[in-house]
Amino acid sequence: MKKIGLLMMLSVMLLISACSGNGGNDSPSAPGGDWGGVGQSAPGGDSDGDPKGDPKGVKEGGKKTVVVSVLRKDRFLETAVRMFEEKHKDIHIEIEEYKASEGTGQSGMAMEAADLEKYVQSMTTQVISGKGSDLILMNNLPQNKFVANNLLVNLYDLMAQDSSFDQNALYANILKASQDGDGLYVMPLSFSLETVQGNTELLKKANISVDKNKPWSWSQFKDVAMKLKEQGDREGYYNLIMSPLLYDYIEDNYAELVGQGQPNFDSDLFRNMMKEIKSIYDEGLLGEGFTSDAGTAVFQMVGIFNPAAALTMPSNFEYYQKPSASGKQEGVPFKSMYSLGVNSKSDVQPEAWEFIKFLLSDEMQASPDLFGLPMNKGATDKKLNEILQQIENGTLDLPIPKDMLPDGETTKKRITEVQKLISEAGVRKSSDMKVLTIALEEFESFKSGQKSAEEVSKLIQNRVTTYLNE
Repeated sequence: MKKIGLLMMLSVMLLISACSGNGGNDSPSAPGGDWGGVGQSAPGGDSDGDPKGDPKGVKEGGKKTVVVSVLRKDRFLETAVRMFEEKHKDIHIEIEEYKASEGTGQSGMAMEAADLEKYVQSMTTQVISGKGSDLILMNNLPQNKFVANNLLVNLYDLMAQDSSFDQNALYANILKASQDGDGLYVMPLSFSLETVQGNTELLKKANISVDKNKPWSWSQFKDVAMKLKEQGDREGYYNLIMSPLLYDYIEDNYAELVGQGQPNFDSDLFRNMMKEIKSIYDEGLLGEGFTSDAGTAVFQMVGIFNPAAALTMPSNFEYYQKPSASGKQEGVPFKSMYSLGVNSKSDVQPEAWEFIKFLLSDEMQASPDLFGLPMNKGATDKKLNEILQQIENGTLDLPIPKDMLPDGETTKKRITEVQKLISEAGVRKSSDMKVLTIALEEFESFKSGQKSAEEVSKLIQNRVTTYLNE
């Protein structure tokens, strides 16, 4: 039960920001790219979608087959498959969907957590053993382990062989920050910006100044929260609970904690992280759980997940940089919403690349079913301007009172700000779900006071070391 609860917490962390900020026409898929299949069993697999294995580029009726492994059904991918096959009569796209076994008695969030765990375990095992699909949804998978073991194709090599591909149509800074070393092994199709929304009116009333253009640390946030607390019972942050804050800390310092496959959890760096997180709550600066009235929160942990949500934020809110452990971010942090890698063992790499290229096209990137900010610059600009036009002519179909929507001039300024934030994106936030799960499981005993920071850090160190050496 404890494991299920923690997996549910991980699912909450993957879902919460999108649920908080999703107000647009984008598909309500979970951030992290929970793509799904077409609801069919994998070729040669069992009834719940487990494939037997090797990516062989199987010929079917004279067609080459590209197998794509994803988590669950998604309109964007289904539409893309249909349109792609209409244009490429010699290529068939086969979707493998991963679901936990039926009849487990689980439902809702617990089932989602079980599905996610199954996907991560199944794909990691298959690909490391030299099997797996041709195209792999890489969100939540141990990308660094895949790259270190030469399991993914360097996509720059495929780009170099394709004179028809216009790399300039994509955000160059997002591509560069998505690299591992000098190679690009995973292609982001869309992304989100890790920002927070700050209530400028409440900050002004409290006579507190925070520079929205400068990075700041959680320690600095504590100072601001303490001032707010002294002025009344107002929460400094909304939709933030203790364990997800640890998740954030680990992602901020992932290179130091798990760099080069050498875990560093048994360290003052990590012990101080745990202590600082606990102190934030022990001092009453953040509430454990969720507030029912977001209007009382000075800051809301809601990043930029789609164009509509980015532009329809209430007029009294502005975007601020998200606090980090060090307070020294080099560029705006971002996360890939959907990201695909090509299996280095695949026999249909050119065809797999052709499908990725189609997913990055103007046509598909402009789809209202694509969740996140499109990687295609033109598609992002188009979506932002469509929202502006709908706000100006009063046709925006959102469950938001019209008097709460920004006016046209404010929206134009927001577009400029969002474009600036995108251009400054330079820190890819990613981590290994298994490492996070281990850390969150053991952190519970420190949070409750059952074990010391030293005991917990050693337990995490031992478990992560064992996992990374598997």
